[in-house]
Amino acid sequence: MSRRSLPSEYLDAIVRELSPACGGEEVSMPGSDFDRLVERLAAVRKMMTVIEREVGALRLAEAARAGCAIVEDLATEELQQLVEDPEGKVVRPDFGRKP
Repeated sequence: MSRRSLPSEYLDAIVRELSPACGGEEVSMPGSDFDRLVERLAAVRKMMTVIEREVGALRLAEAARAGCAIVEDLATEELQQLVEDPEGKVVRPDFGRKP
């Protein structure tokens, strides 16, 4: 099974390729090299889009878990208030069963 490259690895390779041209007044490269550079940048963009979606989904899932805990706490409080009367006695509902 081959390992997938990370966006940072793609970007690092691009930076290493372009670094020698830094500081120059004008930079030129063959059209095929430029096309390859654009293809690699497009691949990094696609990877980052997938990562952004995954992070968004994880954030939504975490918010849902937190929301479920809050709803559960509120429901528990409401049920406790329904079961206890103001004088502290526990009210047991009668569902029609006879002991």
